[in-house]
Amino acid sequence: MNSLQVGRLIRTLRKNHSYTMVDFAKIINISQPSLSRIESGNQEVTFTQLERICDEFGISMSEFFQRVEGKNALLAIEEDEDKGIDIEEELDEELNKIISSLSTEQKKGLYTLLLPYIKE
Repeated sequence: MNSLQVGRLIRTLRKNHSYTMVDFAKIINISQPSLSRIESGNQEVTFTQLERICDEFGISMSEFFQRVEGKNALLAIEEDEDKGIDIEEELDEELNKIISSLSTEQKKGLYTLLLPYIKE
């Protein structure tokens, strides 16, 4: 995990919550240029800053890092695909890991979400 991946996730979360960079920097008590450097991977986020960020988005630090790692796994799969490696088995394994970690209610929600995409 590196600063760029962490910064990209912070940017994604900020934009998904419709915060401008200026507004979000004020919320987490840093300058806008500092936030810009964090989001671009040129400055590491401190523990205190990350706590504020996670609090604002209503996620735990554990969930934050799981999201960063999830993006890393997807990037690794995409890199394999770019190299011409058959990724179907790898995707199946990763999806099975994800599904097995879900609660019954989460599985029901996922099933409902995916149902329109199932080919008959």
